[in-house]
Amino acid sequence: MIIISCPIKQDFVIETVEAIDTFQYKYEGKNGINLSFSVNTEDIEDAIKVAKAAIKSTEVGAVLYFQVKAA
Repeated sequence: MIIISCPIKQDFVIETVEAIDTFQYKYEGKNGINLSFSVNTEDIEDAIKVAKAAIKSTEVGAVLYFQVKAA
């Protein structure tokens, strides 16, 4: 499970992360600004790197403040 903390554009982040092909991310819910995702890998650190890169590669994500961490 990973947590993405993002105060704005949460729907955009959810769509972007769920569209990643490398791993299968599934949105599980939110608690305030924290978005929870399950991921189909044991290598959580790699899953975090892939999610960060996917968000940052978008036009909005390049200027969006967010953090990704293991749950």
